[in-house]
Amino acid sequence: MAILYRLFLAHWWWILLLPVVVCLALIAVDTRFAYVALIVAMAMVMLAMPLVYYYALTQESRWSILEKIVTITATGLQLDFTSDKMKRHVIAWHEIASTTAASDCLVVRLKKNRYTFLAIPLSTFENEAQLREFVLAIRARISD
Repeated sequence: MAILYRLFLAHWWWILLLPVVVCLALIAVDTRFAYVALIVAMAMVMLAMPLVYYYALTQESRWSILEKIVTITATGLQLDFTSDKMKRHVIAWHEIASTTAASDCLVVRLKKNRYTFLAIPLSTFENEAQLREFVLAIRARISD
């Protein structure tokens, strides 16, 4: 969820601040707007909860959480899960939109939905050269 928040807030941070700024400006007119600001903040939290559950329960979010081996193949990224409950899955090259480096992971964005992604921890790579090679291999395939 932290990655999702970073991806979302990078583009839409001002929308979250707008109601707060409006309520703070109106507090100067009437102090009762402080209560309105609290109600607005609670409403924003309540509206965000379905999004949290939606993204937490998608199959793609399980791909990021479960232990796996990611392999670059001719058809796409092959995910081999160590858990018996998840089967092998291949993410086709045409399903990948881009790659982005976050603070602690490599985010492979998928075209399925704007905020659907596969998070690969940076600690899985032995060194920076291996990470660079992996990213370049993905970018070469998705740019074709």
